[in-house]
Formats: sequence, C-alpha cells, structure tokens
Amino acid sequence: MWKVIQPGEKVSLGDTIRFLPSSNSSPYKEKVYQVFKTEQHYFEVVVKLENDSFMENPVRRIVRYMDIGYHIGMEVWTESSPNSPIHKLLITP
Repeated sequence: MWKVIQPGEKVSLGDTIRFLPSSNSSPYKEKVYQVFKTEQHYFEVVVKLENDSFMENPVRRIVRYMDIGYHIGMEVWTESSPNSPIHKLLITP
C-alpha cells in the first residue's frame, strides 16, 4: 500500500516512491521511482520501469527532505508493515 511521507521522515535505499498528484511536480507525478542514493539532507531517485529494471542512462532526480510536505508531496510503497521502509528522522534544534 502507498503511505504518505511526512515531513521529518526518511526513505531507505531501494524504496519505491511516487509524487502525489496534488504536488507541484506535475511532469513527475505519473511515474514511479526507486531510491538509489540516500544522504543526510536529500535522496536521489531514478524512474523505475514496469519490469523492475532501469534505463541504460537513467535521469536522476534529487529530492531534499526539507521540501517534502512543504513544496512536494510523496508516497512510499510499503508491504504490510507500515513502519518497515520509513524511519523517523531525529530533528535536532
């Protein structure tokens, strides 16, 4: 099932994500992406093809964690467990 990524939540390497239709990223909202790189403040995604493969030279898209919930909306695919792919990000003042 799809679960909305809330501000302050992180994604994991290999997660399948998509942009919410109401987000400002209209050219990206019809595609499904896979996380292939994670850093402290951002993560990178590539378009995931229907047969779980990738393009030969995939186009990368960088998503900053601080934009989620404010400028863009995203969802992550989870199996039956709602806590498995999303981990709370500890926010320090």
